[in-house]
Amino acid sequence: MKFIKDILLIETTTTGQDIEKDAIIQLTGLLLDKDNLLEKSIFNTYVRVSLLENTIQKHSSILGIEEAVLTKSPKIYDSAKKFHDHFGSDLLLATHNIANIFFLRNAFKKASVPWDYDMHIIELWTLEYIYALSYGIRKMPTLHTLIDHFRIKHVNSANALEKARAEAIIFRNIIGQA
Repeated sequence: MKFIKDILLIETTTTGQDIEKDAIIQLTGLLLDKDNLLEKSIFNTYVRVSLLENTIQKHSSILGIEEAVLTKSPKIYDSAKKFHDHFGSDLLLATHNIANIFFLRNAFKKASVPWDYDMHIIELWTLEYIYALSYGIRKMPTLHTLIDHFRIKHVNSANALEKARAEAIIFRNIIGQA
C-alpha cells in the first residue's frame, strides 16, 4: 500500500497521562516514506521541564538517563519549534496512542507554533486491534503484545525513540510491506 503523503509517527514519554497537568519529557518523530514506510528522518530530544533537582532526578529516573543529559536538554518551547522546523507539516500524523497528539498540540500552543497538520490521523492502536482480531490474537493488542507477536527485539518502554521504531515495524508488517 502506498500513501499520498509521508507519515510522521509521533511518540512521547510524559510525566503522566493528564494532558493539562503532565509534561513531555521525551519527544520523538519518525518520518516514514509514503511508498515503502521506511525511515526517512528522525527527531528525538529529551525535554527539561524544571530546574528543580528533585524533579530532574524523577524525570531522569523515568527515562533511564543521567540527570546531566536532562539538565542540558531544551525546554518544550524550543523542542516544539525544532520539531516543526525539522518536519514541516505536509504529511500525515500517526501514533500508537492519540494522547501523544494532544500532548504535542499542547506543546505547540505553549511555543506559539501553528498546528497546521492534516486533520486526518493514523491511529495505530485501532489498526493493531483490527489486525489482532483478524489473526486470532487473544491478548489485548498493546504495543508489547505486538512486539512479542512480530518478534521485535526488546524495546525499552520508557524510550520514545525505541517505541517509535517498534511501531514502524509493526505498521509495516500490518500493512504488508515488511
